Amino acid sequence: MRAFIVALILASLATASAAQPQRRKQTRGNTVVELRAIEQRLAAAWVNGDREFIDRVLADDWSVTDATGRVLNKQQVMREAFESKERQIESLQIDDVRVRTFGYCAVVTGRTRATGRYQDTTMSVTLRFTDIFVRRGGRWRVVASQATLIQQ
Repeated sequence: MRAFIVALILASLATASAAQPQRRKQTRGNTVVELRAIEQRLAAAWVNGDREFIDRVLADDWSVTDATGRVLNKQQVMREAFESKERQIESLQIDDVRVRTFGYCAVVTGRTRATGRYQDTTMSVTLRFTDIFVRRGGRWRVVASQATLIQQ
């Protein structure tokens, strides 16, 4: 039960931009601002159940390694998140977001504090995450994510 909530929360950290393609080269400062905003927007999408946004921003070949070491693909996470009425993410807050850019790739790290519900049990976790972004088709897409549980 706890492993599922952790995996679901980890999956919510990965995202990519729905931004329009740009014709001019993006500056590093703009990229940092954009990727930080993407992380915040995806956190809100998981809480609000915005499946369309999440589906659009996660690369089709995206995978997440959760805090228990399980590797889940996009289809598995989407199925667990949206087809089960027993599970719900109630809140996600991310902070300490740091962005390193490498041309058309970027590494984003940060911390997530999350609360979720499985059946009648509420759980809270704090995680450190890493998201790998690749710029594809004029927008940032997350291709891989990983998280580590911080002991309370």
